[in-house]
Amino acid sequence: MPQKVLYWKGCMSRFRTKTIADSIERLLTLLNVDYTTLGEKEGCCGSVLYRTGQTADALSVSKNTLEKISSLNIKDVVTGCPGCFRTMSQDYTNAFRSVPFKVRHISQFLFDMQGELRGHLRPIEAKVVYHDPCHLGRHMGVYEEPRALIKMIPKVDLLEFKYNRNKALCCGSGGGVRSAFPEISLEISKSTLGELPEGTDILVTACPFCKYNFVEGNNRKIKIEIVDLPELILRACGG
Repeated sequence: MPQKVLYWKGCMSRFRTKTIADSIERLLTLLNVDYTTLGEKEGCCGSVLYRTGQTADALSVSKNTLEKISSLNIKDVVTGCPGCFRTMSQDYTNAFRSVPFKVRHISQFLFDMQGELRGHLRPIEAKVVYHDPCHLGRHMGVYEEPRALIKMIPKVDLLEFKYNRNKALCCGSGGGVRSAFPEISLEISKSTLGELPEGTDILVTACPFCKYNFVEGNNRKIKIEIVDLPELILRACGG
């Protein structure tokens, strides 16, 4: 029997992009995944603290989070946030040498469950372009799983940015840029949106920070829909 999974929501999905967290929970339920969350006890993984050089605070926060998860005796952690994914996979290992659980991004988790997922998918007639989040792509090497999931949806036409995968343009939000330099962050977002392939109906990313910043940067100027990958998958499942 598969072990219980911990769904780690991440700060952005808990507070600002709640529809992403809701979509992931509905997908896990649809796929009969035995999962739990930390609820109000979740706290922060420490990602932004690491990226902005606040090492002492980052270590304190991440130690607390590591202890919370370890106390549940859970071996499988899933998150929709690439920043959390990178932090728990790489920074925790570097800081504490060993981590007693495996961490996967939701795109990897759903890809591993594609057999169960495939029967739920219904057609979406749209031209979709996928944006590679920096933490998920360049930092963690996850490029193909999100694309494979999108291609599984019948009648979706998957387009590509001119610069994609390890050459993908940033959304402007990661690494603490959005907090420290909001004007620069939005200008980067607008610049990346300016590279959308002609005819794009839906921009799909796989990061709450990317979705949030693209929505803010677009401000309804370009007539496209901006969604996160689990939101698109759930829609194809009729959710």
